[in-house]
Amino acid sequence: MEPSATLAPFIAWLATREEDEHVRRRHRTIVEHYLVWSRTEAGPLADRRARYLAQQTNRGGRSEHVTAALARFDEFCAILSATSLPER
Repeated sequence: MEPSATLAPFIAWLATREEDEHVRRRHRTIVEHYLVWSRTEAGPLADRRARYLAQQTNRGGRSEHVTAALARFDEFCAILSATSLPER
């Protein structure tokens, strides 16, 4: 799936959950980068997020920002999963 197909609904949902514009932009940027990175990253799925977090913090990112953004993305994905209709 294209990252934009996931990212666009996440951005719209995030606007209803996060009042701070700066935080919303940071979350969007981190999640967008994570989705693009995930498409080309070849390692095991089980520890993909930990590898991403390590890579970002090694490049100067703040672990609490990455963790918070991915937690919001998890929340979004859980809501989608709980409310989506089964495919026929």
